[in-house]
Amino acid sequence: MKFKTNQSEFLKFLEDTWPPEQVIHFNDWIIRISDGAGKRASAISLEGTWEETSFRKLKDLLKKLGKSEIFMIYQSDSLFEKELDKLNYQVFDKSYIFEIPVTELIKSKPPPISMFSIWPPLHIQKELWNSNGIGWQRQSVMNRASQIKTSILGRWSDNPVASAFIAKSGNVAFLHALVVDENFRQQGVARALMHHAGQWAEKHSCAKLMVVTTEANVAATSLYTSLEFQLVNKYHYRIPEA
Repeated sequence: MKFKTNQSEFLKFLEDTWPPEQVIHFNDWIIRISDGAGKRASAISLEGTWEETSFRKLKDLLKKLGKSEIFMIYQSDSLFEKELDKLNYQVFDKSYIFEIPVTELIKSKPPPISMFSIWPPLHIQKELWNSNGIGWQRQSVMNRASQIKTSILGRWSDNPVASAFIAKSGNVAFLHALVVDENFRQQGVARALMHHAGQWAEKHSCAKLMVVTTEANVAATSLYTSLEFQLVNKYHYRIPEA
């Protein structure tokens, strides 16, 4: 399978819409630092070719910084991946990158659930994120994003039932932190939210909408597949053996 989105494009979209607190460039390495904000905003990536000497120097720097070794692997057949495998770095959070043309996403009629674009997010949205594992550290990532952005609130019969964050990078809208109240799942809430995200993306001149999810998140993968999102690449993380 030939994928459409390369590493440099994806990392640019990700950095614009889910930015780390600090970025350090060291040789060909990009070190992202965001304590408690998850792996997307805290991973280390290699932008050039693998060199063992450079890797050793990187490890020394990480020790001085007190930074955990979390490596993002975008090419599963790369020399970087093979070397980490030899060193017994374990694969973690296999992830999918999906995208869809905005015109395709908004062409169908959404379920009759009210959706609102709101910035800054309301307190009830923050509570909804908190109760679904997206704590204040990850919410701080949303605040750091300097691009055009908004949160999306879903309401059903005056109940807050869903929340998400979306931001723009170039002509791409990237949606993060989609959560649905557990009492309102499997009722079309997420589909309605994605349709609203598509409308927001169209309003802000975005050609496509992008999302990422882990392989283990079957519900999210099923949602995006049912909406005819296309799988455009995969990535995963490697961390030292415990």
